[in-house]
Amino acid sequence: MTRLPLAWLVLLFAGIAGPGVAADIGTGFGESLAVLTSARQAGTGGLALEDPWRRGVIFEATTIVMAAGPRWVGLAGQSGLGPSLRLTAEGFLFQTPVIGRTTEHSDGSYGGESGTAQSREWGGRVTGQVDLWETSGWRFAVLGCGSGLVQRLPDRTASGGALEVGGQAQRGLGGNRYLTAWTLVGPLGVGGGRSYAWQGVIGTALQERLAKGLMVSGPAGYSVGLEGEVLREQLIHGGAGALYWFGDPQRVGPTLFLRAGARAMEQSAAQFQVRGGMGVLWRWKSGWGLQFDYAVAPLGDLGLVHYGTLGFRGMN
Repeated sequence: MTRLPLAWLVLLFAGIAGPGVAADIGTGFGESLAVLTSARQAGTGGLALEDPWRRGVIFEATTIVMAAGPRWVGLAGQSGLGPSLRLTAEGFLFQTPVIGRTTEHSDGSYGGESGTAQSREWGGRVTGQVDLWETSGWRFAVLGCGSGLVQRLPDRTASGGALEVGGQAQRGLGGNRYLTAWTLVGPLGVGGGRSYAWQGVIGTALQERLAKGLMVSGPAGYSVGLEGEVLREQLIHGGAGALYWFGDPQRVGPTLFLRAGARAMEQSAAQFQVRGGMGVLWRWKSGWGLQFDYAVAPLGDLGLVHYGTLGFRGMN
């Protein structure tokens, strides 16, 4: 789907160390890379179903809040550079609340508190999409992403970088219906003194614009999709999502979005997650629009994760 919205599929996952190195979760960049995704993608089971191949200028701010206190904040901007190239730049910050550091005696008994501790991560990524060619009704593009992050833990600082590559294809099926397929490999990189995880993603989605929607007399549309992931740890993740909108996102006035999905995440804090969300876009005569989206996802004993994205959008 593109960075636009396939770029939102560029999820940077925490991984395992290289062969022969014991995993030590949370001590290196390669094993603790904050994952920032929009509320639109979160609400559809982790799939980026919306606005494939979009061309408008977009500025967005996203926040992700966990019930336990940690928060992600991200800013992003994207625009086309010529007819076939599109770039997106993002910056993000993850921060945990300040907590007391506890100690224990040699026999394992509680030894009281000793100061406080807090963890922060910040970084950014740049994504580029290049349209390659169109043939036999198919349209093809490639995507690359470079990212970097600094992780500040209570007793050390780590940093690192990664590269990801992917591609997508789209075919018109007639009647304002489009089939899109995408694939992504990465992140591949080093940080914290070690190499770290990669993943492979493959997915597909069907989107259709309707002249007359359900229960309304005006235009509408829908999109449904499936996605699978294979992690280096030989874990299998995957998701399914659906989106329905009332209105025309390219016309003046409001458009309402309803989203639902599910994601299976082997050995996660919540191995099966049912998600949902909604959003509204209001477009003015100038062509610019203001959009707000919200989504919620369960994370097992850690409670609910709330996603919110606010953005300004130009015409596609």
